[in-house]
Amino acid sequence: MSHEFVLAKVAENGRLSLPARYRKLLGLEDGGLVVVRLEDGALRIQPIRAVIAELQAAVHRDAADTESGVDWLINERRREAAREERKEEESSTGGHSGCERNHSADR
Repeated sequence: MSHEFVLAKVAENGRLSLPARYRKLLGLEDGGLVVVRLEDGALRIQPIRAVIAELQAAVHRDAADTESGVDWLINERRREAAREERKEEESSTGGHSGCERNHSADR
């Protein structure tokens, strides 16, 4: 982490000019998209490709800690089949499990 300080001006319209040296270090010589966020009272500016790479790495780490995509898909299909089976059972019994009480007699 650099402790170099560079004074920059924010225009009335909110435009901020990044020093050429920083743009070059970030691969933004010709401009480009950046992600801007506020962290602990400081403005953090990152090229979008760097943020995407961080997110991909985080997803990859999380995926390594959980079931594989194939396992997830198989388990999701099993859950879906179980839901479909319950719907079929409900439709064959008219939507009643036989445990419901007839409330029309209470009126």
